[in-house]
Amino acid sequence: MLINFSISNFRSFHSTETFSMEAGKTRNFADRTTRIAHAKALKFKAVYGSNASGKSSLVKAFDFMQTAVIDGIPSNSVADYCRLYEENSARPSSFEVEVALNDTIFLYGFDVLLSESRFLTEWLYEKKGSKTRLIFTRDIASETFDIITFPNSSALNERLRIYADDIKSDGTILFLKSMNQNKDSLYTGDSKITVFRTLYRWFRYKLSVNYPDDSITQYTYFFDSQGSAAAEELLAKLDTGISKVSVYDEPTEKVMAQLPKPFAQSVIDNLNEQKQRRIKDGNDEPPAVVVRSYEGHSMYLIELHGDDVVCKTLKFNHKHSNALFTLRDESDGTIRLLDLIEVLLSNTRNMVYVIDEVNRCLHPLITKQFVRDFLDLAVQRNIQLIVTTHETSLMDLKLLRQDEIGFIEKRDSDGSSRIFCLEDYGARFDKSIRNAYMKGQYDAVPRLESSE
Repeated sequence: MLINFSISNFRSFHSTETFSMEAGKTRNFADRTTRIAHAKALKFKAVYGSNASGKSSLVKAFDFMQTAVIDGIPSNSVADYCRLYEENSARPSSFEVEVALNDTIFLYGFDVLLSESRFLTEWLYEKKGSKTRLIFTRDIASETFDIITFPNSSALNERLRIYADDIKSDGTILFLKSMNQNKDSLYTGDSKITVFRTLYRWFRYKLSVNYPDDSITQYTYFFDSQGSAAAEELLAKLDTGISKVSVYDEPTEKVMAQLPKPFAQSVIDNLNEQKQRRIKDGNDEPPAVVVRSYEGHSMYLIELHGDDVVCKTLKFNHKHSNALFTLRDESDGTIRLLDLIEVLLSNTRNMVYVIDEVNRCLHPLITKQFVRDFLDLAVQRNIQLIVTTHETSLMDLKLLRQDEIGFIEKRDSDGSSRIFCLEDYGARFDKSIRNAYMKGQYDAVPRLESSE
């Protein structure tokens, strides 16, 4: 579970800003929060702000940190420092998450010099109440590395020291990434350092960052009849007109030819990675992914049976018709819902979904129903949803807690972004939040010049 995310000197964020999923003093809808150690975490937050306020910069910051951990510094990020100040090109950009993993809270982060694409520092601490315990800190420029030692574990301590020495001056890779490359033997049995694997896998498998034109992770609900039935029920409830979803075989060569070669290779790599993971877990289900072909606006289910790639496509029946429809026949709003309902139907625990412009192509009533359905599920599930939106119908204190409504605005002084929360204003429970927001009482709205 995400508790806090702090960033500085990245895109529109100049000084350190913290996006928080920590519950405030609000008491209503307490069943939508979860207690972890000393913290109480929210499961939902809607972030508002005018165009160009910094909402997408927040989403891109999540994306950058995830990519940096898994694949290294993105090559297209050299100018992603806050360019409001010329000197920021030589200043570090900082990223830090506070996350709860297996009922323990950890602080992990790094500094990076974006203009030179190199990491400068990296750290990981364990939090217990008001105290923190060092797991490791790393300063690449000075080649210093402090790492936890374990009593009566001289062999493990020596291995950690060797791994630290191997990359102490390497600014192209994070230690967290290094500790998850060809080191499976470290995590067998009752390993004392499972946090390195658990934290890395949180970034890789539990954090899902999505932009307006993206599908939301994998369409896992189509992989079995039970999930497909649940998807059909939800699509009918949301008035899409779809009554049934069916899977049909497609020639593998035809499907793969529609995909760009690098992307097609990434699909194969993903399937093989799933295969190895499932072998280790004793899971004999075939690895599978769902991809969208934007050129043909089609959706494909791609599975790995042994060494053979098998492709299938999805087709839809509508009520009042016996015809079959493909994805390209559906409206933009229906396609957006097909993307989004993964959030409602996925069985993956402890997921954190970050979705930019959640209301894109959706009617306000559909957006509100989607959020209401998620909030109902959040009572039973440890899952978090963070959305940016302009949909003011969600600004309803009968629907959301005050600490579930956040804002981003640009400062008058320099144009940099700041993050704040509705709860900071202490609004009354019976107040019309939407009207107050539109009148500018919480800032974070466009300041339009009068044409009169």
